[in-house]
Amino acid sequence: MIFLKIVQSIILPSVFVPLIILLGLISLFRKSKVKMGRILVLIGLILYYLFSITPISDLLLLPLEKDYSSVKVDEVNSADKIVLLLGGRESDVLRASEVLRITHLVDHQSQLIISGTDPLNPRSEEALAVRSFFTNRGVPAENIIVEGRSRNTWENVRNIKEIVGDEPFFLVTSAYHMKRSIKEFKKVNAQPIPAPMDFKRKGSYTLYNYIPSSLNLRNSDLAIHEYFGIIFYKLM
Repeated sequence: MIFLKIVQSIILPSVFVPLIILLGLISLFRKSKVKMGRILVLIGLILYYLFSITPISDLLLLPLEKDYSSVKVDEVNSADKIVLLLGGRESDVLRASEVLRITHLVDHQSQLIISGTDPLNPRSEEALAVRSFFTNRGVPAENIIVEGRSRNTWENVRNIKEIVGDEPFFLVTSAYHMKRSIKEFKKVNAQPIPAPMDFKRKGSYTLYNYIPSSLNLRNSDLAIHEYFGIIFYKLM
């Protein structure tokens, strides 16, 4: 598990691009490697620019986000269970807001399943913190199930399937993660109804969007991470 996380980290643009630049800078101090060093630094700077502008990060995100849209009002009565996949503090509040939206739209009490934990810190209380988020906003505690064993999407799917069986459920996760999640749920014949949120793509651009930003680099990281996961699970 830890080895897999290391590999996932290395292939992210925010990691391998600085490594290329660093290797180039080190090579500049060796007379026999000066030319190679210049080339590596130039390649690194070009890659950093590309991965840090909106059109490129959008291009990477497009295949992941384009097939799904937010749950509409006329769809809310198609299931009485909502599954929330945890994705880290940055996205959990946003994902939870979509759960509350769906919960407030239905005219009956939905069962909420919170699934996931930090694979590098299994004792983290992330799921319990999200549970408190809901109870503090009026969701009855008896309607919430905390599935805190899953360390990745593969385990999310298997553990949730044990809980929901063949019943349909709303699947709440970030839009960029929905494609991989749906693929995995369909492998176990589950009945997820996509409820994506936190769409990252901008879709329209101005001159400002061609200026590098850390947000775009982060979005490129998220997209590359998802492609790695899709390929890895397919090979499994």
